[in-house]
Amino acid sequence: MDVQFETNSDVGYIPDAETFAWVKQVHTLGPTGTNCERAALSWALRRCQNASVKLHRTMEQAADSVACQDGAVLVGVVAYPHLHSIIYAHIQKMKLLDVFIMNTDNMVLASRTGAEPLTCATHPAPEKLLPTKVERRFVSSNVVAARDCAEGHADGCITTLCAAEKFGLPILRKFGPVPMGFTIHGPLEKRACQDCTQHA
Repeated sequence: MDVQFETNSDVGYIPDAETFAWVKQVHTLGPTGTNCERAALSWALRRCQNASVKLHRTMEQAADSVACQDGAVLVGVVAYPHLHSIIYAHIQKMKLLDVFIMNTDNMVLASRTGAEPLTCATHPAPEKLLPTKVERRFVSSNVVAARDCAEGHADGCITTLCAAEKFGLPILRKFGPVPMGFTIHGPLEKRACQDCTQHA
C-alpha cells in the first residue's frame, strides 16, 4: 500500500529564533522550581529574550490565561496527564507552535524522616516511580509535593532534587534526569501584546 504524506506549505512551520519575537509572556506551571519553569526560562532565553515567565497553580490556569490575551504562549509538557484536554479545550484560540526536548531535574524519592514512606505526595505525571504499595496523595506539581511532605501532609514525595534540597528532605532514591518533551502553545494568529500587564 502506498502511503502519501501531506507536505506543510506554511513557511513558518519550522520555527526559528525570529518567529517568536512577538512573545512578551511565557506561562507555565509553578511554583518556582518546577521543571516547567526551567523549560520556560530555557525556551525564552533562546526564542524571546524580552519575555517574562508567569507561573500558575495549574497548567489549566496557565492555558486559560494565554487563551485570553495576545503576546503570550504556554509551555506544556508531554508527560502532563491532561495535556490533550488543554489542547482541545482551546482549539478555537490556540495551536501548537513549537516542541523541544530538555532534561528534567534529577527526579527523586524523598521522605521527611529518611524512612521508607507509607504515603507519598506526587504529581500524577511521575507517580509510576512509586512502588504500588505506597499510598498516593496527588498534588499540582513536584515542588508542591516536596513542600507538602516537609509540612507533614505525607511521609514522602516524588519530587526534584532541587525541591527536596530546598525543603531539607532526605533523599531515598535518585531516578536521574528524564529527557522530556516540552510543548509551546500560542494564538492562532501571532499578535504582539497590547497591554500584557493587565493579565499578569
